[in-house]
Amino acid sequence: MATSLSARMPIPADPAAAYALLTDPAYVQAVGEATGGQEVVVTVTPTDDGGAVVASHRVLPAELPSYAKAVVGDSLKLTETRTFGPAAADGTRTGTAAVSFDGAPVSIKGPLQLVATGSGSELVLDASVSASIPFVGGKI
Repeated sequence: MATSLSARMPIPADPAAAYALLTDPAYVQAVGEATGGQEVVVTVTPTDDGGAVVASHRVLPAELPSYAKAVVGDSLKLTETRTFGPAAADGTRTGTAAVSFDGAPVSIKGPLQLVATGSGSELVLDASVSASIPFVGGKI
């Protein structure tokens, strides 16, 4: 079963500065920790086309209903991967985002865009959340 997930994050900076922030390991580490992550490990790998792959591994407390906790346990180990392509002439970028959960049949993936706005930039995600747990997947 898949559910749509859309998110927009305004960034008060031009696309080049926003990209620099989103690919800064210290920033990605701080975000992982600020959202309750433990054992946060970040890697940023530049690509040949001028983009980058940003991977963040972390452990989160499983704040889930009991029926879901029975499947995943007391914590969730996840890997979030954002892949940014090369910059367009105006600094905007397209890419993908994916989140996988170790030991849980749940995934999130979809296209990612860093776009210019009148007040800076915006990171736009339109993803699909899939849970392959029969009879329970729609509740998660």
